[in-house]
Amino acid sequence: MTKQKYIEEFVEPSHIHEALFVGYLWSNPMLYQRYRTHKVSSETFTESIWYFYYTVGSQMFENGIRDFDDKTVYSFLVSRPKEKNKKSYIDAYNDFGGFESIEELMNECKKDSHNEEYHFNEIQKYESLRKLQQASLIDITNCELIHKLTAMTLKQLQLYIQYKHKETFAHINSGDVIEHDLVDGLDETIEDLDSGESMGSPLHDSPRLNRKIKGWKDGSLYYLVLSSGVGKSSIAMEKFILSLFENQEKAILAINEESVKKWRSLLLATISSKVLKKPINREKLYEGNFKQEMLNKLNAAKDWAWERGQGLIKTLELKKYRVEDILSRVELYRPKGYNKLIIDTFKPDRSQKDMARWEAFSNSAQELHDLIKEDNQNVGTLATVQLKLGKETRFLDLDSTGKSMEINEVAAVVMMGRLLFADEYTGSKSKYELKPYNYKKDGLGNWYEEEYKLDPKKTYLVLFLAKNRFGSEEEQIIYEVNYSINSFEEVAYVKVPRIGGSF
Repeated sequence: MTKQKYIEEFVEPSHIHEALFVGYLWSNPMLYQRYRTHKVSSETFTESIWYFYYTVGSQMFENGIRDFDDKTVYSFLVSRPKEKNKKSYIDAYNDFGGFESIEELMNECKKDSHNEEYHFNEIQKYESLRKLQQASLIDITNCELIHKLTAMTLKQLQLYIQYKHKETFAHINSGDVIEHDLVDGLDETIEDLDSGESMGSPLHDSPRLNRKIKGWKDGSLYYLVLSSGVGKSSIAMEKFILSLFENQEKAILAINEESVKKWRSLLLATISSKVLKKPINREKLYEGNFKQEMLNKLNAAKDWAWERGQGLIKTLELKKYRVEDILSRVELYRPKGYNKLIIDTFKPDRSQKDMARWEAFSNSAQELHDLIKEDNQNVGTLATVQLKLGKETRFLDLDSTGKSMEINEVAAVVMMGRLLFADEYTGSKSKYELKPYNYKKDGLGNWYEEEYKLDPKKTYLVLFLAKNRFGSEEEQIIYEVNYSINSFEEVAYVKVPRIGGSF
């Protein structure tokens, strides 16, 4: 709990907010659900009584209690086991005044049930100020500064400290223009090219795609654009996340449309199917009541992930989607070696309410690029994007992103995909029939195109390189898709004709 080492201005004002915050939680225990993901510890509170009541309330809520009345609280605390060398829960409860200490607060807070967030923000503000003081980052002898900081809201304080931090290092690489002689350093350039430095991290089981886009490079922005339900997350998992495990690269995974639990399930299924070659049916995965064979597969996948992935991928579950939250985490974790970023799904920032959706999307893309580019944080970034419904044509290009097309300007690679239609399969005799192929060498060492036949019983996805700064764009790649085991296998190249009209 808070000691006298902190100045009074960072401690005393927090008292009333702590009491009222706990009063709101006890009067409406369902509020604990809202704050269960926040980091609350003894350092958050300045008075031990309110940390005790907060903790007891949290434990009761986790045990299914939804009405904190005198009898229920008493029976719960009496049943708590006593920890060695510690006061029992019921003794501590009585020492703090029992139910009487919280009852009046509960009654007052029931009259007004909408202000607990304000009090919690104030608690966090003063906790942050105490941490800054502890780190000697605040001049506590400057009364004007102390008054200024304590008068701020939590958000204002956060922005102020971030601004001061960036201002402090503004002289580092601060120039917008750096002059070079173009022909200087050509020897070094040749050495870099010869060493393969221009190649990025190879994607998992993707020889054709790696050849086209030169792997996953730091400092570059990659888009994966597909319609909803086609497989954005699944492709990101198989090709990009497995690449992180294989290349032992640290990454941040920002998710806003699926829970981290679903991503963990997808990870286990993908590792089992693609790495351990023990396919898991995704439908059975969510049905439960597993047989021993299924449990063995899942545990083998878990062991593989634990052995190679401890501390490798930091997952951000975005309850409210804001690009600035992602960017701040990139700045926080990049010095710790996290040089890759995956955003699923990238979309306009909700906080930019005063502008059109496409404009907000464009601004978010520019902010993302400015941060991750090579001469800033140098983070290789994959952002999945939903293809605008109703704008798809057989040949996908940058126009398919609709009014949000400006987001493509900052991307190094834009991958766009769709499933094949029946009239595109081998033998359909339609004007849309595709002619897939692979490159082979003849006996003289010359390359030729060998036809690849599409199986009408299988599902295929064609991936377009609508933009590719690292290679050609005229060829597409065909994947054989097996959604039941989350598999996307490269099988051929193809050149989709630019035929007018939609599907």
